Amino acid sequence: MNMTVIELYNKLCEVIPTALSCPWDKDGLESCPEPEKEVKNVLITLDITNAAIDRAIEGKFDVIVSHHPVFFGGLGVMNALTFDGAKAVRLVKNNIAAMSFHTRLDALTDGVNDTLARLCGLKNIEVVGDDKIARVGELDEEIALCDFVKNLKSALSHGQGEREASLTVCDVNGKVKRVALVGGSGGDMMNLAKEVGADTYVTGDAKHHEYLGSYDFGINLICAGHFFTEYPVCEFLKKTLGKINPEFECEIYFSNKVITV
Repeated sequence: MNMTVIELYNKLCEVIPTALSCPWDKDGLESCPEPEKEVKNVLITLDITNAAIDRAIEGKFDVIVSHHPVFFGGLGVMNALTFDGAKAVRLVKNNIAAMSFHTRLDALTDGVNDTLARLCGLKNIEVVGDDKIARVGELDEEIALCDFVKNLKSALSHGQGEREASLTVCDVNGKVKRVALVGGSGGDMMNLAKEVGADTYVTGDAKHHEYLGSYDFGINLICAGHFFTEYPVCEFLKKTLGKINPEFECEIYFSNKVITV
């Protein structure tokens, strides 16, 4: 089944609607040198790093589909002397389309946060918050925080080194039953976790005062890494692309290069 770049993007927008995006977001069709180019293979990644672009060039991928926008701050100029401009030039010169699905993928049913909730072992998962991004759910039974952390680390890790999740924990009450979560940078949403009666809040990363704030809120805080709390959604993207066109050749690229020592 033949499908062009613009047809693929429009199909993905049907599955992951732009209406779910936060107003400030910058995702979308970020590189499209040839809208009518036929798509045969797709590289899926959380981040469109230079290494990811290297892989796309090496593997002759037609499209990169990502969670994070490659030009999140906006592309002022396409100038190879600037960091983002050099990426734009490489994508265009190699005729590679790039499309990202950021906060709309966070909010989407079965997207980033539903996937994270399932990896946390939660049941009765509910959408909470004005932007529909956060989730709250419950474990089958209350368990010790140390056991919950151990299970979550195992669920999020894909090996050692840069593939092993590193969790920072604020142990406030030592027990876990009702968990609220936001993948990625959700440290500023602990007040929502308090409002929905959670005893534990899971996110990717937080600031120093947000760590301390968990004790004021009386909620365990677990920061499991921005990358690791969002990366599992790449499997959802791969399955979605397979449903759109079973003939696509899809590959997931592991873009994390951060090692905790």
